[in-house]
Amino acid sequence: MRPTPFIAAVCLAGALCATAVAQPPPAPAPIKAGTKMLTPKLLMKHVVNPAAELFWKHSGQVVDEEGVKDRAPGADDAMWLDMVNSAAILEESGNLLMMEGRARDEPWMRFSRNLVDAGALAMKAAEAKNADAAFEAGSAIYDTCFGCHGRYIPRPANSLYKAPLPGD
Repeated sequence: MRPTPFIAAVCLAGALCATAVAQPPPAPAPIKAGTKMLTPKLLMKHVVNPAAELFWKHSGQVVDEEGVKDRAPGADDAMWLDMVNSAAILEESGNLLMMEGRARDEPWMRFSRNLVDAGALAMKAAEAKNADAAFEAGSAIYDTCFGCHGRYIPRPANSLYKAPLPGD
């Protein structure tokens, strides 16, 4: 028995529909230079600095006239979540600093990669609720910020901020 033309047409239509459904949508075009985006200075002011300050607020210790105060979140899940979120912002901010339109030179890219790595380290520490690891990650964030600012923010000639880069 031969298939009828109707059955053959239904099978062909089904095959065409399955092929059309299986195709992924086209990828969006990457961002191009000239697209409205924050300058590095504004990215620092509104994104990086608040995230770093929030992370540091919940790590380490403060010594004052009343003694030593531990700043670690302890059992406060909301504070740990603040640290996870701020670490994620710092990690992604390093990527944002390497985008076309913000990227400058090799040291800039190195500092930006270091911020990505420090943010990832901080996120891992905060997710594990490990106060000691969070303190170490906070130091890595600070060292990256200090080094980059020493290189790219104009300072007085006698400033200690102008320490040489490792490898310079």
